[in-house]
Amino acid sequence: MMITTVIAMIVLIGLIVLWLLKTLGVFKTISIQITQPPFNQLTIVYKFQRGSYSKAGDIFNDIAKYSTSLDKLGIYYDHPKVVPVEKRRFAVGAIVDEIKDRELIKQMEKNNYKVFKLPEFDRSVYTTFPFKNILSIFIAVMKVPYRLGDYIQAKKIEAHPFLEIYKRPLIHFVVPLSDFDAYNVPEINNE
Repeated sequence: MMITTVIAMIVLIGLIVLWLLKTLGVFKTISIQITQPPFNQLTIVYKFQRGSYSKAGDIFNDIAKYSTSLDKLGIYYDHPKVVPVEKRRFAVGAIVDEIKDRELIKQMEKNNYKVFKLPEFDRSVYTTFPFKNILSIFIAVMKVPYRLGDYIQAKKIEAHPFLEIYKRPLIHFVVPLSDFDAYNVPEINNE
């Protein structure tokens, strides 16, 4: 009787773990396509940095101090296999409504955030990943950018920068196929 109970508990725990991993997207097939992503022009309040892309998490956490309800995004300008860590450039920000979020924008600007308008996305390399919680972010970041890079390389297309847009219930991965400079925050263009 005791062995049956232990086996039942192990099976139950195993099923729960499998369900959790499935929910977080571990088993999700990454379906990449060339399409127009479902976003209009986006206004962002962002910070620009150089260095390891892992430092982006610090800015995401800082943005959460201002508002946990804002959709967020990261823009990664340099290929990690080509550009040394210390020279990699990225921007992390929150998507805002210039009218509704006017006071929030002013508050963030006082703390070195800047405002930038991303154009409406045209044809792009695009995929999504489930956005459930922080664990799904880690899984997505470990899986999706590499698959996008492989896809771009296999198709022999020019596409950059890499954008991650966190809009629940999905993380949208967008890599523009044209008008690349329009996605450059001023710090990139000033170089």
